Amino acid sequence: MRGLYLAVLLAALPRPARADFTSGYNGTTTAEFLSLGVGARAVAMGQAYSAAADDATALYWNPAALTSVKGGQVTLMHAAYIASSFYDYAAAAKNLGSYGAIGAGLQYFSLGGINGTDASGNDIGVSSPYDLAVSLGYGYRFSSPDTPLEGFSVGVSGKYISQKIVTSASAFAADIGLLSPGYLKGDLRFAFTVLNVGQSVTFDQASEDLPLTIKIGSVYRIMPGWLVTFDVAGPRGGNPYGGAGTEYEILNNGSWTFAARAGYSSQTLGSVSGLSGASMGFGLGYRSGSFDYAIVPMGGLGQAQRFSLNFRF
Repeated sequence: MRGLYLAVLLAALPRPARADFTSGYNGTTTAEFLSLGVGARAVAMGQAYSAAADDATALYWNPAALTSVKGGQVTLMHAAYIASSFYDYAAAAKNLGSYGAIGAGLQYFSLGGINGTDASGNDIGVSSPYDLAVSLGYGYRFSSPDTPLEGFSVGVSGKYISQKIVTSASAFAADIGLLSPGYLKGDLRFAFTVLNVGQSVTFDQASEDLPLTIKIGSVYRIMPGWLVTFDVAGPRGGNPYGGAGTEYEILNNGSWTFAARAGYSSQTLGSVSGLSGASMGFGLGYRSGSFDYAIVPMGGLGQAQRFSLNFRF
Protein backbone atom coordinates (compact mmCIF):
# COMPACT_ATOMS: atom_id res chain seq x y z
CA MET A 1 0.00 0.00 0.00
CA ARG A 2 2.76 2.47 0.87
CA GLY A 3 4.49 1.73 -2.45
CA LEU A 4 1.29 2.43 -4.36
CA TYR A 5 0.79 5.63 -2.39
CA LEU A 6 4.28 6.87 -3.29
CA ALA A 7 3.87 5.92 -6.94
CA VAL A 8 0.68 7.96 -7.34
CA LEU A 9 1.92 10.93 -5.34
CA LEU A 10 5.28 11.12 -7.11
CA ALA A 11 3.61 10.82 -10.49
CA ALA A 12 1.57 13.91 -9.57
CA LEU A 13 4.56 15.93 -8.42
CA PRO A 14 5.78 18.58 -10.87
CA ARG A 15 9.20 18.64 -9.16
CA PRO A 16 12.49 16.73 -9.09
CA ALA A 17 11.30 14.56 -6.22
CA ARG A 18 10.08 12.17 -8.88
CA ALA A 19 13.64 11.94 -10.14
CA ASP A 20 14.98 11.64 -6.60
CA PHE A 21 13.16 8.34 -6.15
CA THR A 22 14.76 6.88 -9.23
CA SER A 23 18.28 8.30 -9.02
CA GLY A 24 19.73 7.15 -5.76
CA TYR A 25 17.70 9.46 -3.55
CA ASN A 26 15.15 6.82 -2.51
CA GLY A 27 13.26 7.74 0.62
CA THR A 28 15.26 10.88 1.40
CA THR A 29 12.17 13.00 1.98
CA THR A 30 8.49 12.54 2.73
CA ALA A 31 5.38 14.76 2.75
CA GLU A 32 6.24 15.75 -0.81
CA PHE A 33 2.76 17.22 -1.19
CA LEU A 34 4.17 20.25 0.66
CA SER A 35 6.12 21.04 -2.52
CA LEU A 36 3.09 21.09 -4.80
CA GLY A 37 2.48 24.71 -5.77
CA VAL A 38 -0.72 26.46 -4.74
CA GLY A 39 -2.78 29.07 -6.54
CA ALA A 40 -3.47 28.93 -10.26
CA ARG A 41 -1.83 32.33 -10.79
CA ALA A 42 1.49 31.22 -9.27
CA VAL A 43 1.51 27.85 -11.03
CA ALA A 44 0.79 29.43 -14.42
CA MET A 45 3.87 31.63 -13.85
CA GLY A 46 6.22 28.66 -13.47
CA GLN A 47 5.85 28.68 -9.67
CA ALA A 48 8.29 31.62 -9.59
CA TYR A 49 6.22 33.49 -7.02
CA SER A 50 8.21 33.98 -3.80
CA ALA A 51 8.76 37.70 -4.49
CA ALA A 52 5.53 38.34 -6.41
CA ALA A 53 2.97 36.90 -3.97
CA ASP A 54 0.40 39.52 -2.97
CA ASP A 55 -2.63 37.38 -2.15
CA ALA A 56 -3.53 34.82 0.52
CA THR A 57 -1.22 32.22 -1.05
CA ALA A 58 1.70 34.33 0.21
CA LEU A 59 1.44 32.20 3.36
CA TYR A 60 2.64 29.24 1.27
CA TRP A 61 5.17 30.94 -1.02
CA ASN A 62 6.78 33.42 1.38
CA PRO A 63 5.25 34.39 4.75
CA ALA A 64 7.07 37.75 4.57
CA ALA A 65 4.97 38.55 1.48
CA LEU A 66 1.84 38.57 3.65
CA THR A 67 2.68 42.26 4.09
CA SER A 68 1.98 42.72 0.35
CA VAL A 69 -1.66 41.67 0.80
CA LYS A 70 -4.02 44.62 0.50
CA GLY A 71 -6.81 44.54 3.09
CA GLY A 72 -8.09 41.00 3.53
CA GLN A 73 -8.13 38.17 1.01
CA VAL A 74 -9.35 34.58 0.74
CA THR A 75 -8.07 32.07 -1.84
CA LEU A 76 -9.60 28.69 -2.71
CA MET A 77 -7.95 26.23 -5.11
CA HIS A 78 -8.74 22.83 -6.60
CA ALA A 79 -6.33 20.78 -8.72
CA ALA A 80 -7.16 17.49 -10.44
CA TYR A 81 -4.30 15.01 -10.85
CA ILE A 82 -3.97 11.50 -12.26
CA ALA A 83 -6.59 8.83 -11.55
CA SER A 84 -8.87 10.01 -8.73
CA SER A 85 -6.24 12.03 -6.86
CA PHE A 86 -6.75 15.73 -6.21
CA TYR A 87 -5.19 18.63 -4.34
CA ASP A 88 -7.13 21.36 -2.53
CA TYR A 89 -5.94 24.54 -0.85
CA ALA A 90 -7.66 27.27 1.14
CA ALA A 91 -6.10 30.32 2.75
CA ALA A 92 -7.06 33.65 4.28
CA ALA A 93 -4.83 36.65 4.96
CA LYS A 94 -5.34 40.04 6.57
CA ASN A 95 -3.06 43.07 6.50
CA LEU A 96 -3.07 44.79 9.91
CA GLY A 97 -1.17 47.86 8.80
CA SER A 98 1.58 48.87 11.21
CA TYR A 99 0.91 45.69 13.20
CA GLY A 100 1.93 43.43 10.34
CA ALA A 101 -0.10 40.78 8.52
CA ILE A 102 -1.51 37.37 9.42
CA GLY A 103 -2.54 34.32 7.45
CA ALA A 104 -4.03 30.85 7.85
CA GLY A 105 -4.09 28.02 5.34
CA LEU A 106 -5.04 24.40 4.68
CA GLN A 107 -3.46 21.96 2.20
CA TYR A 108 -5.13 18.64 1.43
CA PHE A 109 -3.91 16.01 -1.03
CA SER A 110 -6.09 12.94 -1.57
CA LEU A 111 -5.35 9.83 -3.56
CA GLY A 112 -9.03 8.93 -3.64
CA GLY A 113 -10.19 5.39 -2.90
CA ILE A 114 -7.64 2.59 -3.28
CA ASN A 115 -8.62 -1.08 -3.17
CA GLY A 116 -6.41 -2.92 -0.70
CA THR A 117 -5.38 -6.56 -0.51
CA ASP A 118 -3.53 -8.62 2.05
CA ALA A 119 -0.43 -10.79 1.47
CA SER A 120 -2.66 -13.57 0.09
CA GLY A 121 -4.41 -11.30 -2.38
CA ASN A 122 -7.66 -11.14 -0.45
CA ASP A 123 -9.68 -7.94 -0.68
CA ILE A 124 -9.47 -5.96 2.57
CA GLY A 125 -11.60 -3.04 1.48
CA VAL A 126 -11.05 0.48 0.22
CA SER A 127 -8.68 2.91 1.93
CA SER A 128 -8.33 6.65 1.36
CA PRO A 129 -4.73 7.83 1.87
CA TYR A 130 -4.31 11.57 2.30
CA ASP A 131 -1.89 14.32 3.28
CA LEU A 132 -2.91 17.35 5.32
CA ALA A 133 -1.17 20.52 6.49
CA VAL A 134 -2.60 23.39 8.55
CA SER A 135 -0.57 26.61 8.64
CA LEU A 136 -0.57 29.88 10.56
CA GLY A 137 1.73 32.74 9.64
CA TYR A 138 2.75 36.29 10.44
CA GLY A 139 4.61 38.91 8.44
CA TYR A 140 5.99 42.29 9.48
CA ARG A 141 7.35 45.20 7.43
CA PHE A 142 9.92 47.53 8.98
CA SER A 143 8.75 51.08 8.31
CA SER A 144 10.86 53.20 10.65
CA PRO A 145 13.54 55.31 8.86
CA ASP A 146 15.72 54.85 11.95
CA THR A 147 16.46 51.23 11.11
CA PRO A 148 18.65 49.87 8.28
CA LEU A 149 15.86 47.35 7.65
CA GLU A 150 13.40 50.03 6.52
CA GLY A 151 11.17 48.60 3.79
CA PHE A 152 12.19 44.97 4.40
CA SER A 153 9.56 42.42 5.43
CA VAL A 154 10.14 39.29 7.48
CA GLY A 155 7.73 36.44 8.06
CA VAL A 156 7.36 33.07 9.68
CA SER A 157 4.70 30.37 9.54
CA GLY A 158 4.17 27.20 11.52
CA LYS A 159 2.43 24.15 10.17
CA TYR A 160 0.99 20.91 11.48
CA ILE A 161 1.41 18.03 9.03
CA SER A 162 -0.58 14.80 9.05
CA GLN A 163 -0.28 11.86 6.67
CA LYS A 164 -2.37 8.73 6.45
CA ILE A 165 -1.53 5.70 4.34
CA VAL A 166 -2.64 2.65 6.32
CA THR A 167 -1.37 4.06 9.59
CA SER A 168 -1.00 7.76 10.38
CA ALA A 169 1.96 9.99 11.17
CA SER A 170 2.34 13.68 11.99
CA ALA A 171 4.99 16.37 12.40
CA PHE A 172 5.48 20.11 12.88
CA ALA A 173 7.40 22.42 10.55
CA ALA A 174 8.03 26.08 9.82
CA ASP A 175 8.66 28.42 6.89
CA ILE A 176 10.82 31.53 7.13
CA GLY A 177 10.79 34.37 4.62
CA LEU A 178 12.36 37.71 3.74
CA LEU A 179 11.09 40.27 1.20
CA SER A 180 13.13 43.29 0.12
CA PRO A 181 11.81 46.81 -0.34
CA GLY A 182 11.13 47.96 -3.88
CA TYR A 183 14.11 49.11 -5.94
CA LEU A 184 14.24 50.96 -9.28
CA LYS A 185 11.27 53.17 -8.38
CA GLY A 186 9.60 50.24 -6.62
CA ASP A 187 9.54 47.97 -9.68
CA LEU A 188 12.08 45.38 -8.48
CA ARG A 189 11.91 43.15 -5.39
CA PHE A 190 13.86 40.18 -4.09
CA ALA A 191 12.86 37.32 -1.79
CA PHE A 192 14.59 34.67 0.27
CA THR A 193 12.76 31.73 1.85
CA VAL A 194 13.54 28.56 3.78
CA LEU A 195 10.60 26.16 3.59
CA ASN A 196 9.62 23.04 5.53
CA VAL A 197 12.09 23.25 8.39
CA GLY A 198 11.00 20.71 10.96
CA GLN A 199 10.64 17.24 12.37
CA SER A 200 11.04 13.96 10.57
CA VAL A 201 7.91 11.93 9.84
CA THR A 202 7.92 8.35 11.15
CA PHE A 203 5.98 5.50 9.54
CA ASP A 204 6.45 1.98 10.91
CA GLN A 205 9.54 3.06 12.87
CA ALA A 206 11.18 4.44 9.69
CA SER A 207 11.85 8.19 9.81
CA GLU A 208 12.06 10.39 6.73
CA ASP A 209 12.89 14.09 6.47
CA LEU A 210 10.57 16.80 5.24
CA PRO A 211 11.29 18.38 1.81
CA LEU A 212 13.38 21.29 3.09
CA THR A 213 13.84 23.86 0.30
CA ILE A 214 15.79 27.11 0.07
CA LYS A 215 14.66 29.67 -2.52
CA ILE A 216 15.84 32.99 -3.88
CA GLY A 217 13.35 34.91 -6.00
CA SER A 218 12.70 38.20 -7.73
CA VAL A 219 9.92 40.10 -9.47
CA TYR A 220 10.32 43.00 -11.90
CA ARG A 221 7.56 45.24 -13.22
CA ILE A 222 8.54 46.04 -16.81
CA MET A 223 5.62 48.43 -17.13
CA PRO A 224 2.22 48.84 -15.43
CA GLY A 225 0.41 45.54 -15.86
CA TRP A 226 3.43 43.51 -17.00
CA LEU A 227 5.47 41.41 -14.54
CA VAL A 228 8.35 38.98 -14.94
CA THR A 229 9.43 36.67 -12.12
CA PHE A 230 12.36 34.36 -11.39
CA ASP A 231 13.00 31.79 -8.65
CA VAL A 232 15.97 29.50 -7.98
CA ALA A 233 15.52 26.66 -5.48
CA GLY A 234 17.71 24.11 -3.74
CA PRO A 235 15.68 21.17 -2.36
CA ARG A 236 16.93 18.60 0.14
CA GLY A 237 17.81 15.36 -1.64
CA GLY A 238 17.47 16.79 -5.13
CA ASN A 239 19.08 18.93 -7.78
CA PRO A 240 18.69 22.74 -7.83
CA TYR A 241 16.07 24.01 -10.24
CA GLY A 242 14.76 27.31 -11.50
CA GLY A 243 11.53 28.85 -12.63
CA ALA A 244 10.49 31.91 -14.58
CA GLY A 245 7.13 33.43 -15.31
CA THR A 246 5.35 36.41 -16.75
CA GLU A 247 1.96 38.04 -16.40
CA TYR A 248 0.51 40.61 -18.79
CA GLU A 249 -2.66 42.48 -17.95
CA ILE A 250 -4.66 42.79 -21.15
CA LEU A 251 -7.71 44.51 -19.66
CA ASN A 252 -8.26 46.71 -16.62
CA ASN A 253 -11.17 49.12 -16.87
CA GLY A 254 -11.75 49.60 -13.15
CA SER A 255 -14.32 46.80 -12.84
CA TRP A 256 -13.10 44.00 -15.11
CA THR A 257 -9.56 42.69 -15.39
CA PHE A 258 -8.06 40.02 -17.62
CA ALA A 259 -4.46 38.80 -17.50
CA ALA A 260 -2.56 36.20 -19.51
CA ARG A 261 0.24 34.19 -17.86
CA ALA A 262 2.98 31.77 -18.86
CA GLY A 263 6.01 30.21 -17.25
CA TYR A 264 8.57 27.46 -17.21
CA SER A 265 10.11 25.40 -14.42
CA SER A 266 13.06 23.02 -14.72
CA GLN A 267 11.73 20.89 -11.83
CA THR A 268 10.81 17.98 -14.09
CA LEU A 269 13.77 18.29 -16.46
CA GLY A 270 15.04 14.79 -17.27
CA SER A 271 12.52 13.03 -15.04
CA VAL A 272 9.32 13.05 -17.09
CA SER A 273 9.19 12.07 -20.76
CA GLY A 274 7.40 14.31 -23.22
CA LEU A 275 6.39 17.94 -22.81
CA SER A 276 6.74 19.12 -19.21
CA GLY A 277 7.90 22.16 -17.31
CA ALA A 278 5.91 24.68 -19.31
CA SER A 279 2.78 26.26 -17.83
CA MET A 280 0.18 28.78 -18.86
CA GLY A 281 -3.07 30.24 -17.70
CA PHE A 282 -5.20 33.32 -17.25
CA GLY A 283 -6.97 35.37 -14.64
CA LEU A 284 -10.40 36.99 -14.94
CA GLY A 285 -11.44 39.46 -12.28
CA TYR A 286 -14.53 41.51 -11.50
CA ARG A 287 -14.33 44.09 -8.76
CA SER A 288 -13.39 42.26 -5.52
CA GLY A 289 -13.33 38.73 -6.94
CA SER A 290 -11.27 36.83 -9.48
CA PHE A 291 -11.02 33.42 -11.15
CA ASP A 292 -7.64 31.99 -12.11
CA TYR A 293 -6.82 28.96 -14.25
CA ALA A 294 -3.56 27.14 -14.95
CA ILE A 295 -2.61 24.10 -16.98
CA VAL A 296 0.68 22.22 -16.60
CA PRO A 297 1.59 19.46 -19.11
CA MET A 298 3.18 16.45 -17.37
CA GLY A 299 4.56 14.56 -20.33
CA GLY A 300 3.25 11.03 -20.70
CA LEU A 301 1.37 11.36 -17.40
CA GLY A 302 -1.13 13.78 -18.93
CA GLN A 303 -1.71 17.23 -17.52
CA ALA A 304 -2.64 18.91 -14.26
CA GLN A 305 -5.16 21.73 -14.10
CA ARG A 306 -5.70 24.20 -11.28
CA PHE A 307 -8.70 26.43 -10.61
CA SER A 308 -8.60 29.23 -8.05
CA LEU A 309 -11.04 31.75 -6.65
CA ASN A 310 -9.79 34.85 -4.88
CA PHE A 311 -11.91 37.27 -2.86
CA ARG A 312 -10.84 40.64 -1.45
CA PHE A 313 -12.55 42.37 1.45
